[in-house]
Amino acid sequence: MEVKTEAIVLQAIDYKDNDKLLTLFSPTLGKITAGIRGVKKPKAKLSFAAQPFCFAEYILAEKGGRYTVTNAYLHESFFSLRSDITRFYAACAAAEICREISMENEDHEALFIGFVECLKSLCLTGEDEAEALVSFAIVALHESGYPLDLSYYEECGGDIGDKLWFDFSDGRFTTFERCAQGERASVSTYFTLRKCAGLTYEEDKLAGGNKRALRLVKAFLTEKTELRFDGVGDFIRMYGE
Repeated sequence: MEVKTEAIVLQAIDYKDNDKLLTLFSPTLGKITAGIRGVKKPKAKLSFAAQPFCFAEYILAEKGGRYTVTNAYLHESFFSLRSDITRFYAACAAAEICREISMENEDHEALFIGFVECLKSLCLTGEDEAEALVSFAIVALHESGYPLDLSYYEECGGDIGDKLWFDFSDGRFTTFERCAQGERASVSTYFTLRKCAGLTYEEDKLAGGNKRALRLVKAFLTEKTELRFDGVGDFIRMYGE
């Protein structure tokens, strides 16, 4: 049976002498594994389709629940990511999130769109890498059923003060008095998350928030999914503000 789907390469692993096994992320099929033959040969026609972050229409042959790539039509290679190690690591971290939280044979359209937008942002040199990754992580948390609650700014009438706490049980920011079981979070973390979520924020309270926001979303993802997200950790270690 032939299957056509839009997909992005999340991972490519060498297989046999000239083949590769791809982990593809599709908005309609979710995360799927597909073999692609002969792509390590010189001048292989489909070598582009086995590159990290290749966004293409993939033509797959399906037999017994296994997929093989028979053809592909390129939409976007996101090639500029290969020339900037920091942005490449950010893209790898976003791909790791997709791999870990997506399921096979499930619709992941919103997550897929968020991933594409993240890769586009990372290809723009004026965009901050951490903010692009945080924005995507916020989408991923929402699609996983663990949305961040960033509404405290409206609830307190904009009077945040200088002490905030984050409750890992429900992903909510509040004050220590209202959330004794929470963990301390900086005001810059909160406003960075609001900025990345497209909400109103205070520009003068963002300093140092990017790395802190990354650490918090990684910790929250780990708390809720019981997965490590080592790729996100690698990016945090190499990111500087």
